[in-house]
Amino acid sequence: MVLATAFMLPACDNSVDPFVEADRYFTLWGYLDTASDTQFVRVVPFRREIGEPDERELDVDVTALELGTGLRFAWRDSVVEYDDGSIGHVFHAPFRPVPGRTYRVRVRRSDGAETWAETLVPTSDRARIAPPDQFSPGSITQDVTWESVDDPPFRVEVWYRFASVPPSLPFHHEVITYEDVGTPVDDGWRVSVRLSEDAASMNVGSSAELLGIGMRLTMSDDEWRPPGGVFDRELLVQPGVLSNVEHGYGFVGAVNHFAAEWVLNDLVTRRLGFNAPD
Repeated sequence: MVLATAFMLPACDNSVDPFVEADRYFTLWGYLDTASDTQFVRVVPFRREIGEPDERELDVDVTALELGTGLRFAWRDSVVEYDDGSIGHVFHAPFRPVPGRTYRVRVRRSDGAETWAETLVPTSDRARIAPPDQFSPGSITQDVTWESVDDPPFRVEVWYRFASVPPSLPFHHEVITYEDVGTPVDDGWRVSVRLSEDAASMNVGSSAELLGIGMRLTMSDDEWRPPGGVFDRELLVQPGVLSNVEHGYGFVGAVNHFAAEWVLNDLVTRRLGFNAPD
């Protein structure tokens, strides 16, 4: 019975083409980055047949529209060849997104079919630097609270700036990426800087002159967050679960980088094992 059914299937009228009737044309992958003066997005056309060869040229027009101002940016295609012999179309445009503004990235085919996505670039806010907690020379910490930040950062980096010898050389920076990205508080997001632990991990010499400290948070837009705040691979691999693309699949997001700098007092600097600037 099963075998007979299998032979009968090819004779059925398969009039539903999911690629056409689903009204989806492209998959888009990429993000806008305020730290870069060039933006990138990959455009993948839907294939109607398995094994269909990659297209060397796409008959599309790719733009980014800055909503509210009407500024429009044209993107150019670049064909990327991968190790397995396949090719990809990575479009690029020379502009830097503005925090607080929404951008619509649109791919339009010559027959009028369109796929697009909108993303709001996160805005930066003020950081409050608390005095260092000096419980003991080996456990000095310092809290930094970012106002109006409600969600976990994508990345937290703390950097230490040292004077170079001779002074005519550029400053030397030690950058540490934190696995613990902090905790939410009533008025924002708090990250504790592990001053003593960071100092012990750096190989800069006991006579190094510490000029200052900085922190950078990389924040993604609100839609670029998994359901429930948990990166569940079993859930995220399902098509459309994490997507903001209309008439297509994929995701186009945005990131901004919040930065703060400060200087430690001479006593704390020396307790960390460094020289204070003259």
